[in-house]
Amino acid sequence: MKIHHFTIPARDPAHVAHVLAELLGARVTRLPHPAENHLVWAENSDGTAIEVWPAGTRGDVGEAHLSITDMPLPKAWPHHAYVTHDECSAEQILAVFSREGWHAEKIHNGPPGFGFSLVRGWIENQIPIELGGRDMRHEYERFVQQAMGGTP
Repeated sequence: MKIHHFTIPARDPAHVAHVLAELLGARVTRLPHPAENHLVWAENSDGTAIEVWPAGTRGDVGEAHLSITDMPLPKAWPHHAYVTHDECSAEQILAVFSREGWHAEKIHNGPPGFGFSLVRGWIENQIPIELGGRDMRHEYERFVQQAMGGTP
């Protein structure tokens, strides 16, 4: 499996896209569909990207047309992703989130000696995302290999 892109909602998609691009060493491109959609892309051959859509974007099952509504996001949005970038550190992530006024904290998932560290932040203080640098990615990969019965 390879994840090529995923979508997150935002009240200010352009701003959120630029903050994520800053942290992930990526580029922002505006896409025409849906309106105000911004693509944060890694400029790699896989097309690795995060789409940042307006929070009110909605579409019915089977419908190709999406619309922007005034429907708010749930207060406790549970969906998230873990994204790493080799040139980013926990300190840099925490500093950018602090600058934006968004809550973030460095945490450890799993028991001591078995697990991995990451920065869990809330974009616009509502949408969770987990971010990390090279060292945290290596911890995660080692954890997954051990948890799945492989060797790190």
